[in-house]
Amino acid sequence: MQTFLVDNNKIYSYNDLILDLNNCSSYIPMFKADSLYDYFKNLINALSLDKPLILIDSDLTEKEISTMNLGKINQNVKTENLQFQNIDELINKVLTSKSQITIFTSGTTGQPKKVVHSVQTLTRSVRKADKYKNQDWLFAYNPTHMAGLQVFFQAFSNANALINVFNKDRNFIFEAIKKYNITHISATPTFYRLLLPADRTFDCVQRVTLGGEKSTTVLYKNIHKLFPNAKLNNIYASTEAGSLFAAKDENFQIPENIKDKVRISEDNELLIHKSLLGTSDSFVYQGDYYNTNDVVEWVDKDKGLFRFVSRKNELINVGGYKINPNEVEEAIYQIPGIKQVVVYGKSNSILGNILCADICLYKGVELTELKIRQDLSNKLQDFKIPRRIKFLDSFKLTRTGKIKRL
Repeated sequence: MQTFLVDNNKIYSYNDLILDLNNCSSYIPMFKADSLYDYFKNLINALSLDKPLILIDSDLTEKEISTMNLGKINQNVKTENLQFQNIDELINKVLTSKSQITIFTSGTTGQPKKVVHSVQTLTRSVRKADKYKNQDWLFAYNPTHMAGLQVFFQAFSNANALINVFNKDRNFIFEAIKKYNITHISATPTFYRLLLPADRTFDCVQRVTLGGEKSTTVLYKNIHKLFPNAKLNNIYASTEAGSLFAAKDENFQIPENIKDKVRISEDNELLIHKSLLGTSDSFVYQGDYYNTNDVVEWVDKDKGLFRFVSRKNELINVGGYKINPNEVEEAIYQIPGIKQVVVYGKSNSILGNILCADICLYKGVELTELKIRQDLSNKLQDFKIPRRIKFLDSFKLTRTGKIKRL
């Protein structure tokens, strides 16, 4: 029996999915689902029927929903009753769907914005072939956002198994990797840091993908300790465009087929052509290009290699200096005993901002503010060293599983 989804140790097969879909005579255009299986079933049903969908988080409050002007949720709409004979027939119907899927930005820097995608833009990076069958995917993303959808489509397109660990703790995740012989993991750097320290290994994992946040060389090394047989990939993706670039280290490669649709401005900001995007009333174009607000730099322009530097809106002005928090965080991560760190600016009447760092240490580690500053003085210029350091037990995460910047 071919497994489709494992959620809270309950197993749903592809046969279960087909039987349930064959008995469906309605779908829900905007479904606030508590069950991941019910969410995927409704998603697949709508796509097979070429129906539009608005994807919303299961933990949205009534107040949030009312401010987003979405209309009524969980309202059934009667449809025709399709009959599928096998999983290949269902997959082909979904991948050729004419549905319009509305998703939302994470809203970390303001009100979430609607972006409408077709199945074709969402599956741009999906690889479908016999060699991709028999893979077992750890599902570690929010299912209603871009990264979760991309993992779903990759796994579903090849009839792979999905094992849900989103918002689960370290021990649950380790048990799932071992029990279900996980071969593929795609998640945020924050997710992988929550698995540390690397005090065990999992030889079954063949590929590890990171996305959604900037990674560090220290994290790469720790991931290799956890998953010694895994190939490591870094993905550049956005709610606006989906997955666009991949990297084996910190240098992203622009694919040959979209090389003429990607530019880097004079201000070192990444611009992508509107043909690569979904559609949204919130998009503002410079001619035919959309500014991602990502600051990058060419590594090799002829080969289409570039390096991510920072988000433009994350640069911190301290006494006239523009400080990249990613650079400071990477330096702090090199100090032994640091599990997680967030660097941010706090308003100051004299300097504009002062630089602050919230730090989470590994259990049993003792570090002082003085020791951290002394260590950083050998790596960073003085104005890049945080003036306020606070030690925390844990960090708040966004709905997409990233550390929440202040």
